[in-house]
Amino acid sequence: MQLKSLQLFMDVVDTGSFVAAAERRHTVQSNVTAHVKKLEDELCTQLIHRKGGTRLTTAGNTLVDYARRMLREHDDVLRLFQGNGNAPSLLRIGAMETTTAVRLIRRQLTCPVSVN
Repeated sequence: MQLKSLQLFMDVVDTGSFVAAAERRHTVQSNVTAHVKKLEDELCTQLIHRKGGTRLTTAGNTLVDYARRMLREHDDVLRLFQGNGNAPSLLRIGAMETTTAVRLIRRQLTCPVSVN
């Protein structure tokens, strides 16, 4: 189970739609759908009713609480290590050229980056 899949699932929950979740994460709707589908496949259950809008299934409602905790714990660990010298000093980013040109160049990175 990937944290990104959980985050995108929670974005769908919070925004109420796959399209709005995609816009929030600056990605395409098909990417959000694929991540949610992957979660559903991993958990062997449907998480979201897709007919007539997006409504959580019983399993989806159950996952919400767990996902919030997991994402909060992840954020807590990141905060714990930020700025104290224990975090890795090298960040490597791999991306397709089109992603780099369109998305990464527009964003300002908060950490120093060296290109290798």
